[in-house]
Amino acid sequence: MQQVFYLNLTDSTSKCNTCYNEGMCNQYWSLLIYRVPSQPSTLRVYVWRKLKGWGGLYLQQSVGVIPQRDNLQQQLEKLKSEILEGGGEADLLTVCIEDNKQNQMLVERFRKQAEDEYGEFLGRCQDFHKELEHERKQKNFNFAELDENETELAKLRSWLAKIRERDFFDAPSYQKAVEALHQCEQDFQLFSQQIYDAQDL
Repeated sequence: MQQVFYLNLTDSTSKCNTCYNEGMCNQYWSLLIYRVPSQPSTLRVYVWRKLKGWGGLYLQQSVGVIPQRDNLQQQLEKLKSEILEGGGEADLLTVCIEDNKQNQMLVERFRKQAEDEYGEFLGRCQDFHKELEHERKQKNFNFAELDENETELAKLRSWLAKIRERDFFDAPSYQKAVEALHQCEQDFQLFSQQIYDAQDL
């Protein structure tokens, strides 16, 4: 059976209890607690980027938490090994938060993190439309603009897929982001046709 640590987020004086019954918890979390050498900063930055890229949330410096998923657990185990190999210290724990309000508080922090990313994405979609409109006003109907904006559209598609992958608790702005991407695709198709027409294709 899986060893699980039960945590209370609001009582810093309480100790973790060890439990061996997986059926007692609806949501498990992977908690990575680590320490890396201060110099060089390469390993510290590497760990931070990995955790954030997977959708991890920092509770405090060098303490990251992420909802437990089988595919992520394997990557976290590898990251722990890399920290140790780099001269650092690391513990990877499976934890359960007993208090429902505390658990929901953490879920909401993950939702907010995803919402912030969707907000950035929506802003980038607006920039995409503005760029196409600028090129239309300048009558820059050429292959270079077609290629450049096609690349930007591909970046938007890739970015949204990554945000969705680390959106563990279905942040409400996902559908808005999907629609915004669809509008970008339609605008690009219109811009592409304007280029083809200008080139007599």
